[in-house]
Amino acid sequence: MPQPPQGPIAAGPIAPATPTFAAVRRRLRSVVLPAVLVPAVFLLAAAGCRSGERALRPRDLSRNEAAYVERVLVLERVRAALLVDAGRGLALGDSLAAAWGDSALPQTIALAPTDPSRAEQVHELLLRLLAAEHDSLLARDGRRPLDAPWPVPADSVSGAGFPSASRVRAGD
Repeated sequence: MPQPPQGPIAAGPIAPATPTFAAVRRRLRSVVLPAVLVPAVFLLAAAGCRSGERALRPRDLSRNEAAYVERVLVLERVRAALLVDAGRGLALGDSLAAAWGDSALPQTIALAPTDPSRAEQVHELLLRLLAAEHDSLLARDGRRPLDAPWPVPADSVSGAGFPSASRVRAGD
């Protein structure tokens, strides 16, 4: 069993001057991973609760709901960047973590709708947006700017219960 060091403690910085890959990954995991998991839980809950009401469009969202959807889409783009190019993805995730700060997860949760029926509608729209986002990420080899416009929501496949590629005109 290793023993704690004895004697005087050396002066100098405790952490290296530039963060290591592992340190950046730990920081990203502490900020980005929870921020991705919470919306995923909401999405799974919304996927099982479909209603016969008219589907929401992005212009139907309140300011808070739009900010919530925007954050989830940005996190999806960072995740895609991590999968395609780890260095670029880590840089994007690190700058995003610095910009959003440690309170990103509670702020994102606070932006989500609290009314169950409205949450269902917003998350159904988010599922359609994420399906279209996946299509556009595949078409661009996973490279999409974080501030790119929202994709056109994908149509739902009749009876499948999950969105497919969009057949809707841009701007709708």
